[in-house]
Amino acid sequence: MLEDKMNNQKQKEYNKLSYKLIPDDYLDSSGKIKEEFKYKINIPELKIKDSKFIPNSGDKFETMLFLPPNSNRIAEGGLRIKGLFKFSYKKVKSDFEENKNNASENDGIWYICDLDGNPAIPAPDDLQEKINQYTSNLSPTTFLPLITVITVVYNGAKYLEDTIKSVINQTYPNVEYIIIDGGSTDGTIDIIKKYEDYIDYWVSEPDRGIYDAMNKGIDLVTGEWINFMNAGDKFFNDNTIFFIYQNVKSFDSNYDIVYGKAGVIDEKRELVSIQGLNERESFRKLKKYMSIPHQSTFYRLEFFKKIGKYDDNLKLAGDYEILLRNYKNLQVRFIDSILSLMLSNGIAAKLIDLTINEFTESKLKNKEQINLPLWYIKTCHIFMITKSKIKKFISFMNNSFLR
Repeated sequence: MLEDKMNNQKQKEYNKLSYKLIPDDYLDSSGKIKEEFKYKINIPELKIKDSKFIPNSGDKFETMLFLPPNSNRIAEGGLRIKGLFKFSYKKVKSDFEENKNNASENDGIWYICDLDGNPAIPAPDDLQEKINQYTSNLSPTTFLPLITVITVVYNGAKYLEDTIKSVINQTYPNVEYIIIDGGSTDGTIDIIKKYEDYIDYWVSEPDRGIYDAMNKGIDLVTGEWINFMNAGDKFFNDNTIFFIYQNVKSFDSNYDIVYGKAGVIDEKRELVSIQGLNERESFRKLKKYMSIPHQSTFYRLEFFKKIGKYDDNLKLAGDYEILLRNYKNLQVRFIDSILSLMLSNGIAAKLIDLTINEFTESKLKNKEQINLPLWYIKTCHIFMITKSKIKKFISFMNNSFLR
């Protein structure tokens, strides 16, 4: 009983900045949105029409409240299915408050922002109180951006729970969590359902690979910033997002991406190395290989709206290609701290030759952006493949010797 009460309290804390977007008559007896209303939500103030945000001119894709119907869908759930949504919040002062002599940083009321970050709807009284309660212990702030974390998983039951806990235990209060599962059969869905009340939206259905799944997640984002924390990876600690928000102030910036270091851990969860270089070194090496750890990277939603989503024809290098696609204009901020922990036995490490081939394919596709001659790209490819083969040979000889 005590554990249930604690869990219920924790759930309320996690969902404290949720906003009930739809009326009760849109919900069925179990508290879930009725299918006939699911794709008919219209809120003009937030620019929502037929459960999609009206795009701006030049946007590469539409943002939606729910993924489209899919006959192959296995399951779907989360807070959105119950009509609860999260947004960024901005404090706005009245003309009187702006002009009075003793104006205070605490004056004004909190507004729910539309997808462009514009104040759109005054937050209801209970939400005003919760936001004020949280921000009362912070230095004066007028903006509480929504941070979206996306987890992509397929048959990842062994590691998924650690990933989920690292997200839902973040002390920063305004976090949206989306999980895209590729139709797992190993118990992954059971783990997701265990934490369903802490997840804003999750779906399980077949996909065409990791970047197709990540693109589905991007389609659903209502946050100002996006982080991809896939199964097996996790935030460095529970204060990671709060640290970036409060101490670094990077979420108030106009950067395309904010990134930090990533700790590489083994099966025993022990730290074996640290990845991540400063802006200058990362940019220089990015022409050769992926020098920015995506687990420790936060992308502004506007970045994807401007240049498009991941190339889902790639299997392993989509996160590399998208950075090269905008290389000349990329605005980045480096944080000299470990922001995430990632497993050393990831799929890219196991399929190194395919990764190298896709790196080269990405360079050729975006050679005008990175300003490298064809001969140089081909020479780098030969060097990296040769280096990989030498490593494999040495490893084979060492294993043979040990036998």
